[in-house]
Amino acid sequence: MAMEVRNCKAKVSTAVYTVEGKSNELGQVIMAGQMKDGAFVALQQDDNGNVVFSGVSEGMSVINRMIGTDYSEMLELMTRAVNNRTRQRNYFQLQNSMLEGIISEEEFYKRIEENEDDFVVEEMEQPSLERVYDALLLSHKIKDVNNSEDLATLFSFDSMVTDKELVKLESNGGL
Repeated sequence: MAMEVRNCKAKVSTAVYTVEGKSNELGQVIMAGQMKDGAFVALQQDDNGNVVFSGVSEGMSVINRMIGTDYSEMLELMTRAVNNRTRQRNYFQLQNSMLEGIISEEEFYKRIEENEDDFVVEEMEQPSLERVYDALLLSHKIKDVNNSEDLATLFSFDSMVTDKELVKLESNGGL
């Protein structure tokens, strides 16, 4: 099916993205392209064969919505990583206060007990292979994630499960 676009003021760059086999509730994705100003535009074909305009965005969000890519899990992982680093920082600040004599050892443990969420990183999630892979992708952009223990702590993963999934990824060529 050929399409003609009339009265279009923006010129589409030569970078045109076609996504085969991907669909969402609107139908099959047939064309997406990046315009010279950096905006993305997308068209789809619905179940009746009609070509419909799907949207324009400054980033890839319109394309991601079209093909069903959802970054909420990645955002949740990144938020968890930031919160866990904050907990570690809080713990070390409190520990430093104790070592400098500002608070007693008793006060140190009392504050942790009363505000555990502010100071303790729990490693309780049993991550799937996909979840470990996503965390691994994110960890490359985060400082001082040097081994599987750092990865597990950062994302609150069970360290033994994380190690098993990393071995699977490595054996499948996913690392």
